Amino acid sequence: MIFIKGKGINLCVPSRENLAQWTQWINEEGVRITVPSTRIPKTEDMQWSWIQKQMKTGERLLLEITDTLSKKMLGVVSLSNINYEKKSAQISTISPTVKNKDTRFCVYEARRMVVEYAFFHLSLHKVYGGMAYPHNAGFLVNNMCIGFQIEGVSHAEYWIDDSPVNIVNYFITRNRFYEKDIISQPIKELLKKTNRDLEKKMMEKTLSMLISPPCCEF
Repeated sequence: MIFIKGKGINLCVPSRENLAQWTQWINEEGVRITVPSTRIPKTEDMQWSWIQKQMKTGERLLLEITDTLSKKMLGVVSLSNINYEKKSAQISTISPTVKNKDTRFCVYEARRMVVEYAFFHLSLHKVYGGMAYPHNAGFLVNNMCIGFQIEGVSHAEYWIDDSPVNIVNYFITRNRFYEKDIISQPIKELLKKTNRDLEKKMMEKTLSMLISPPCCEF
């Protein structure tokens, strides 16, 4: 069932039809590196129960990312911690599938679509998230290309093989989304190499100060 209709992808209501694929993803080893909540194994029944519980709270929007042509599920996008008083919500995605040239930007298209929904339909003013760094450096760069900005760093948020993992916190505001006209530009144009190179330099400059600040002399 389509909830938000797009051009190359649709965002659909979670269904049992794709439950096996969804459950397989959250049990994959590669996902656990960047999504700590997937470290505990889950069965299909457990996952379906969690989905239903989350959707009933009214504080989370869970949607499947589906190819408009093949109808194949490409991933999942979520708005959680929806707070109508603070007018904010947290965004996240999982999409470990192999992409082709037509679907390689599906995650960023889905993120753009759900951000527009948050601002226009839910009247929120801020959408934020966090990602493991440097594990997801390229993912962060692409998110910056679609309007997100770095807000700060949560140092040693969790550990993998006794090594600390930093979480880079990022956000986009309603004003920035509309002022930069993010929604009307082709996603391929936003993610072209020149934009990615520019945002990569900005990311590296910003994080060099936040993660390894220079020592002060007294």
